[in-house]
Amino acid sequence: MVTRMATTPNPTRNLPGAPARLLGAAAAALASSGACADQGPVSRLLFPKSAATYASDNDDVMLFVFWVSLFFFVLLMGLMAYWAVRYRRRPGVPQQRSPSHSLALELLWSGIPLILCCVMFWWGFKIYMHMHVTPAKAEVVNVTAKKWAWTWEYGNGGSSTETVRLADKESPVYVVPQGRPIKLLMHSQDVIHSLYIPAFRKKIDVMPNRYTTYWFNATEPGDYNLFCAEYCGDQHSQMMALIQVKPEAEYQAWLAELVNTDRFSLLDLGKKLYITKGCNACHSVDGSAGTGPSWKGIYMKEHEMTDGARLTADENYIRESILVPAAHIVKGFANQMPSFQGQLKDRELGALITYIKSLSDNGKDEVDRAVKQDDAEREERMKSKGKPNAAAPQDAPAAPVAAR
Repeated sequence: MVTRMATTPNPTRNLPGAPARLLGAAAAALASSGACADQGPVSRLLFPKSAATYASDNDDVMLFVFWVSLFFFVLLMGLMAYWAVRYRRRPGVPQQRSPSHSLALELLWSGIPLILCCVMFWWGFKIYMHMHVTPAKAEVVNVTAKKWAWTWEYGNGGSSTETVRLADKESPVYVVPQGRPIKLLMHSQDVIHSLYIPAFRKKIDVMPNRYTTYWFNATEPGDYNLFCAEYCGDQHSQMMALIQVKPEAEYQAWLAELVNTDRFSLLDLGKKLYITKGCNACHSVDGSAGTGPSWKGIYMKEHEMTDGARLTADENYIRESILVPAAHIVKGFANQMPSFQGQLKDRELGALITYIKSLSDNGKDEVDRAVKQDDAEREERMKSKGKPNAAAPQDAPAAPVAAR
C-alpha cells in the first residue's frame, strides 16, 4: 500500500544549500509526526476526520506551518536562554564589545524566513485555489440560511424531511453522494451566517442580497456535522444540521423520495416540516418562551398585536403569518421571521397548519377530519400513480398572500 507521503509534493526539492537542508529537516519532522498521513497522531489530535478531497492537503500545509514555527520557536528560545547564561555579566570580567555588522548573519536570518514564507504561500495558494474553484460538472444544491436553520433544495425541487437530534435540538439531515463534486449555491434571508463542515475543512460566509458558493467532493461515507460559524443571534449555537455521505446508488434512491411527501401522513409531515424548515428555532411546542410565540394552545386564541389590534389565530391568520409574517406582529415579539412565500407547497402549508391545530384542544376535531380527508386523497394519488399513463397530480406552491 502506498502511503500519502509518497505522493505529497516536496517543496524543498529545488532549493539550494543550507535552506534546503533546514526545510528538509522540517519536512522530515512533519512526516515523522504523521501530519501527511490521514491517521497520524498529531492529525488526530488537532483535526476531526477528513472527508473531502482537499481536506488532507489543507491539514498538511497547516501542520507544515505549525512544525516550522515550533522548530524555530524552540531553536530561538533555546539559543536565547543559552546566551543569556553564557554571556551574562560577571564581577571583575570586562564587558565584551558586540559586533556592529555581519553580512552573512543578516542574509541568513532574512533569507531563510523569506524562503519559508514563499514555500508556505505557494503551497497554501495552490490548495486555496483548489478549494474555491468549483469543477464544471458539479451538482448544484440551493442552500438558504435564516435564523436559525439551514434549508437545502435539491435539483429535483425536493427538500429533506429527515431529522436527527443534535445536542438538545432536532436538526435536519442532508444527504450528498460519495466521490462526486457538489456545489452549494448559498444565500441568507436575514443576517450573515457562515456554513462550516469541520470534516471538509472549509467555511464560507452566507450573506443576504448575494450568492456565495461552497463546493466539496466527499470521500468517506458517514455522518458529519454542519455548523453556523458566524454569530447570528441568541440561538446561533443551535443552527446545526447533519450531512450524510452515501454511495451514489443510495443517494439517487434517497433523492427520488424527496418529492414524494405522500409517504407521510398530514400530521407527520407537519411535525417534520416544523424541524426541517427551522420553525423549532423560534417557536416551542410546549408553551416555553422563545423568539416567537409558542405554538402550544395558539389555535383559535385571541392575541394582541403591536398596533393594538386583537386577532384570533384561525386558519387564515396562521396561513398569513407563515407567508407574510410581517403583516401582524404579536405584542411582545420582534419582527424577525422570514417569509415562506414560494417555499411551501399547498400540502406542506396545510400540514403545518394541521400540526399547529393538534397542539390546541380547540383543533383536535378539525385535525382528525383533515387527516382522514388527506389520507383518502393520498390513497387516490397512489392509485393514480400505479396506473399506466396516469399523470399523478403535482403539488403546486402555496398561493401567495398579499400583506395587508
